[in-house]
Amino acid sequence: MSYVIDASVACRFLLVEDLSDKAELVLESFLKGDCDLKAPKLLVYEVGNALWKAVRQGLIGLDEAVEKLSLLIRLKIDSIDLDERMHGDILVWSVDNDSTYYDGAYVIASKATGSTLLTADDVLYEKASKEVPTLHLKDYRR
Repeated sequence: MSYVIDASVACRFLLVEDLSDKAELVLESFLKGDCDLKAPKLLVYEVGNALWKAVRQGLIGLDEAVEKLSLLIRLKIDSIDLDERMHGDILVWSVDNDSTYYDGAYVIASKATGSTLLTADDVLYEKASKEVPTLHLKDYRR
């Protein structure tokens, strides 16, 4: 199975949040080669921002945040390059669905790669499921 993951899933690989246990199952499947994970390049920026926020809130230390970000990069999740046409599609989808451009990037990346979008974001799940195959992290099964 091939999934495009968003930051709500990737953050749960690194930070203890609700559904982190499910994210761990996804990560285990990926590391065993049982599933393929992809994401637009913006994933690292969004996760980096979440780690910055965790440091600012005193949830983790800066050294730990740097190590977690390095770990994400070392996972070598397939990076999806978004071309000019895709960026236009992202903007159209985002405006049509009253959603962020970031969320639109995951939807259009899923559509372009024929992958299922995997998210822990309830709002994105509802909107994306009208456009592409979408799985909520809470429903993930190996």
